Amino acid sequence: MQVFIVAISFLTAALGITTMFNAVYIPPARLILISGLTTIAIYFIVKRMQQRKNKKLDRIMSFTMSLFAAMFLSSLVYAAWNMEKFLSRLTMMKMTLVLLVTVSVYLNIVFIRAEISYKKKRGNQRIEEQPNKSYFEKRKEERERIKRGDVRIVLGESTDNDD
Repeated sequence: MQVFIVAISFLTAALGITTMFNAVYIPPARLILISGLTTIAIYFIVKRMQQRKNKKLDRIMSFTMSLFAAMFLSSLVYAAWNMEKFLSRLTMMKMTLVLLVTVSVYLNIVFIRAEISYKKKRGNQRIEEQPNKSYFEKRKEERERIKRGDVRIVLGESTDNDD
């Protein structure tokens, strides 16, 4: 069910960007906002009900939401642009759409790469070396081995922590 919702929302966002860029239909900003919020609400409700974590679906959904944000802001620019002598509404909306989609793709890639490098770093931090034992701890372990009757060979004694 999550896959279906993510696929439908991604296709809706891609279709919306395509229709806006080709000037087939430029929806009002309120419609884009409502559809984006409805999509994310349905996704989180289904995700909560199914209790499954899928990082890939979360990443695609965050990318989809950034596309909805780009559409929303471009639609606001189209509705509010008044300088027709400088640039037409359509041209300004297209420039804003291209810029915001490019920025959203870039930021999503940066986020994914940061998440991956953070996990690698965290994984390396979990593998820690045990601290060197002090002289007294070594002597205590040696006494315990003598009490157990373990065979040991002493080639020399040193107070250094080298093993």
